[in-house]
Amino acid sequence: MVGFLFLLALGGRGYSAGEAPAVAQPSTRATFDFERYTRNQPFKLNTLPTTRYGPPWADIVSEPTNLLECKGAAIALCYYSGPGPTTPCTPDGLGIANCTCYEIPSGHPYLVDINAILNRDVYLKTVAACGKEGQNCRPTGPREAPVCEAINTNTLIPGADLISTFSLYLEKQIHISPTTCASPAAYAGCMTAPCKRTGKIDPNTGLPLVQCGCPTFTGPYRVGTAINQDQCVLGGAYVWSAAYNTGTGH
Repeated sequence: MVGFLFLLALGGRGYSAGEAPAVAQPSTRATFDFERYTRNQPFKLNTLPTTRYGPPWADIVSEPTNLLECKGAAIALCYYSGPGPTTPCTPDGLGIANCTCYEIPSGHPYLVDINAILNRDVYLKTVAACGKEGQNCRPTGPREAPVCEAINTNTLIPGADLISTFSLYLEKQIHISPTTCASPAAYAGCMTAPCKRTGKIDPNTGLPLVQCGCPTFTGPYRVGTAINQDQCVLGGAYVWSAAYNTGTGH
């Protein structure tokens, strides 16, 4: 798991020798909210500049230690979402992409990008315990990250049935082969996004399908499957669920 974690965090950069990754401009405010989930329950959206490449919903990974290991709750896996028909992501025009994702059963390990924690209070607690880059928490450090408890107790985003993170649960069925899309475009940042169960089952994997509200961001990004560069921007009303690897880790 740890070896694959390092490969996932730093592999597939797609930059030529000496080429610096593009810096996306951070947003100063969010154009979206999670009111459809929280319904006036206490919640502070994290708008802090967690990295210089963008806000939390840009889903930036710059170091292998950024990916914190947790275990416990059922989670949503949106890593493969984007084009239809099974797991599409469709922007709502208000800063959120409605992404269909897989529900991964409870009891399996999952990973959380420390830079992409959308609950401000939980982010600050996690940084205090784990360090800014996550180095003091599992899998590289001895501590459990506070964000793990928030997800496992379903308190990260009030009103959500479950939270979108990352898992290797489907890796044998749907191979991970990252592709970097260096030209800035809109994508869905699904890490720690809130999700609702739909009651539907995917016949291919046998997993339940859930609907997640993933904030959108415009910048360079990386998708989880092998695609041609002309597929980086999807046709129709779809966007990829993606993240951005700065390739600066060492």
